[in-house]
Amino acid sequence: MKEILVRRGERRRIIRRFSSSLSQTFSFDVDAVVGHGPVSGMVEVKGSRWLFRKDPLLLELKSTMTVQKGFWDTLFSVFITPDQDVKVTLHRPRLS
Repeated sequence: MKEILVRRGERRRIIRRFSSSLSQTFSFDVDAVVGHGPVSGMVEVKGSRWLFRKDPLLLELKSTMTVQKGFWDTLFSVFITPDQDVKVTLHRPRLS
């Protein structure tokens, strides 16, 4: 499992896939660096714009997140912008 530290207010890419036509499910855990309270912020899921226009999906940041990469998402990225310093733990992607 990979761990990434992200500072409060920083927009950081945590997942990037290029030129993969496999449908995958990505999951990650988000924990506050200081304290044990709930995490908050935004998650931005960007799919492919290569063949078909697809608007980014905005989600509320939670302590456990799951995002889906579709078959046509040959360019796929996930960004987070937390409201506090957090540690992100990425799990292995699963085929959908």
